[in-house]
Amino acid sequence: MNKGYLIAHVTVSDSAAYAEYAQAAGEAMSAFAPKIIAWSGQYENLEGEAHERHVIFEFDSYDEARRFYQSPAYQLAKSIRAGAATGTFVLVEGAGF
Repeated sequence: MNKGYLIAHVTVSDSAAYAEYAQAAGEAMSAFAPKIIAWSGQYENLEGEAHERHVIFEFDSYDEARRFYQSPAYQLAKSIRAGAATGTFVLVEGAGF
């Protein structure tokens, strides 16, 4: 089974509210235990809309990544993020080779 990836590109507009989101999102992740592949750090925006933060989480499967994103715990965290940040969140199935 191929891995699943949640990729987030985020720009924060309210640091205090975003910190609350990060805490809630971390708690939601504890049940899924994804591997962190990338977490901000150095980046170069080559094309498209630029964001200041970039995160890639690896899950056991695409379906597991989707279950995390759709979980009640993460949806609660997402509601905290509303108004604190803008961004793009994408689920991607990993290559099978």
